[in-house]
Amino acid sequence: MTINSSGRIENTTTCLPIAYGSIAFYQGPEADEQHTHKWTLYVRSPDQKFDLTKAISKVVFQLHASFPQPTRELTEPPFEITETGWGEFEAQIRIFWNESSDERSTLVNHGIRLYPNRAPATALNPSQFMNTTVPGEL
Repeated sequence: MTINSSGRIENTTTCLPIAYGSIAFYQGPEADEQHTHKWTLYVRSPDQKFDLTKAISKVVFQLHASFPQPTRELTEPPFEITETGWGEFEAQIRIFWNESSDERSTLVNHGIRLYPNRAPATALNPSQFMNTTVPGEL
């Protein structure tokens, strides 16, 4: 193992598994027409015990321009935002790595989907089209 003058191990690649995505829930027929769903956009570790701040300095979420403060910057976990709305859109997630990694930020696009099984937006009960389950709630 050779360590260069900046303290990095030469000829070595490391891999950090991360999970990013979103989850959405129908608020029910009583919900306001502008807030039919509650959704969360996130960056997480597949290992819930792993502290992402060892590798990530911040995460910036770029939402649709119609949201108040569409750019959301988080510098500590949980790296997630929760909102309500009625429409689907493409969000951007930019992950900034700690300075010690000397890596450029990573940009990913992610679609916020409220009707994942192609439910019509006018469905009386859109929850019948959703296939979302949360571990531990089965």
